[in-house]
Order: sequence, then C-alpha cells, then structure tokens
Amino acid sequence: MIKKILFQIHLWCGLMIGLFLVFQSVTGSFVAYRHAGNHWLHAEEMLVEPRDQAMIPMSAILESFREKFPTIPLNVLSVVYPQNPNEAYFIRVWDNAPAPNMYVSMNPYTGEITGWGSKYQYPFELMFRLHEQISMGTPGINAVHMGSLFMLLMALSGLYLWWPRRETLTQALTVKRRPLKRFLFGLHRVSGAYAFVLLFIVALSGKMIFGLLTLPDIGSDASGGFGAFALVGADVDPNAEPVSIDGLIRVAVEKFPNDPIRDLSYIRQNRAIAVVTFLDTGGPNARALNRVFFERPTGRVIAVRDWDTLSGVALAEDWAFPVHSGEILGNIGRFLVLLSGLVMPFLFVTGAWLWWKKRSV
Repeated sequence: MIKKILFQIHLWCGLMIGLFLVFQSVTGSFVAYRHAGNHWLHAEEMLVEPRDQAMIPMSAILESFREKFPTIPLNVLSVVYPQNPNEAYFIRVWDNAPAPNMYVSMNPYTGEITGWGSKYQYPFELMFRLHEQISMGTPGINAVHMGSLFMLLMALSGLYLWWPRRETLTQALTVKRRPLKRFLFGLHRVSGAYAFVLLFIVALSGKMIFGLLTLPDIGSDASGGFGAFALVGADVDPNAEPVSIDGLIRVAVEKFPNDPIRDLSYIRQNRAIAVVTFLDTGGPNARALNRVFFERPTGRVIAVRDWDTLSGVALAEDWAFPVHSGEILGNIGRFLVLLSGLVMPFLFVTGAWLWWKKRSV
C-alpha cells in the first residue's frame, strides 16, 4: 500500500512540475560555470595583457564607460572586479535602464572597452538571468518553493521505490539491456539511485535559500542587513553631486584592508546605495563575503557586514548558496552540479516515456 502511494507521489510530482525542474536544472548547470564559461567563450575581451602597473581608479573606468555610453546612467551599474592580473572588469547594466542587461568588459590598466553586448551574446549570463528571474517576486519564490518541495518528494519516494528488498545491492544497481522498456526502466531507476544524494542536496539547499530570503533579516543593523536602509536618502538633496566613488572605495578598503574587492554595485535602481563587496580571505567558502553599504549621495556609511560576525538567517544563507551552487567543493562541486543538471532532464524524459507506454498498453 505504501509503495503504491509513493509511486503515485513520485509519478505526479514528475509530471506536474517536471519541465520546471528541468529548466531550473539546466540553467543552474550553466550558472555553476558562469565565470569560467564567460572567460572561455569571450577570452578576447575578458582576458587582458597583465601589467606591472596598478589598475587605474574606478572613476576613470566609469568616465570611460560614460564616454562610450552617454545615455546609460552610472546609477544602474554593477562592476565585477578582476581577481587575477589578466582579467578585465566586467560591468552589468541592471534592469529598467536604457540598455537593460547589457554587459561591458573594460581593461583595468587603460580603461579601454574590450567588448560589449546584450545578454543574448553571453550564454552563461543569459542562463544566469533566466535561472534568477524565474524566482523573482512572490509568484517566482512560491514556484521555486514548490519545485524544491516536489524534487525532495521525488528523491525520497524514488529512493524508497528503488531500495533493494528481494535482490542484492549489485543487482539493484545493474541495468538489463533488453527489452527496450525494461532497459529504460532500469536506467531511470539506477540513475535516480546514483543521483539521489546530489539531487536531494541541491533541492534542500535551494529550498533553504528561498525560505531564508522571505524571513526578516534579524539583527539587520548589526549585520549590515537591508533593514538599515529604510531612511536612506530621506534628508538628501536629490540635485546634490554625489561624492567621489574613489573616496567610497577607499573608505571601504579601510574596513577590510586584507580582502580583495569582489564587486561594486554602484547604485541599485530603487535605493540610493553603493555597495562594495569583498571576498573574505579567511572565510570557509566562496560566499563568505564582507560588505560596506554607503548612502551614495553623501558617502555616509550605512552598515558594515562582516562575515565573521554573522549569525542566524544571514549566516545560514551564506552557507546555503555555496552548497546549492557546488562552490563549497570547488571544481568538483561545480562538476557535480553540472551532473545534476544533466540527470534531471534524463529522468524526466525516461519517466514520462515509461508512463506514456504504460497508459497506451
């Protein structure tokens, strides 16, 4: 009786939300190799000749950007810093700008623009945007919640259905080649068994991420959470000239002098905020980030987020992300996430085919 119930749960979860899970799995696989993939596909623009000289100031980089794209305001840019001497700055234009989701590469030593284009010219960025956008807003977050829950149910029910009872473990992990229906059934069953742990971890960490995003940022004033930004810009002259971006960066570097800058969110669309993000060199994972938040027009420091002092929701979130993306295990973890992205379409296609053949009998 339990087996029949779990079989129906496994079947209907796969049929109802299988395509959504396939979409998330495939785009997530691209995201795991996002930066390496960008450098591989666009080496001529994202890799530069390393020099002994220091990088030019960010104000010069942004001025060069303004000269090339005078209609795009600087308050919609996010700048990814080079982490190696041969890498370029990679600038993203945020949504609702004159050129939404345009990407620009710039030489950090000269300010020269080495390449630019829309998200459709950067496949890895396009996949990242698709993976990210489907979870935007309340409907998207609810969809990801349900998708993660269904994936967990499918993984657990599939494990129970596969679990060997009248056969040895070796037999349970063996695929019989004939006939075709038996072969596909065995391949579906064994692939799911091998991938169980991986799919379970990806689904659970994904559910944790979006569950945490809906919770209040406890202790936001102390940890640098967004609750500290409620009054930003309330007493600022909108016509005032913003303080120098180089000055903001200097102040941020004084807070974390031993950590490299990962990126600069110059100003987000709905808040007059500049965020300088650092990689915590002593942190245990790739998401161990330190941040300094500024009120952009005045240069006032709003909050400092030190990873070493995080707790509660913020700490759990920073651990869930590298687990979900595989970054916690480096290249091995990324490869495992890639495998999960390939396994899910295969399981959906073979499962749907087996269901259809059973119905047609």
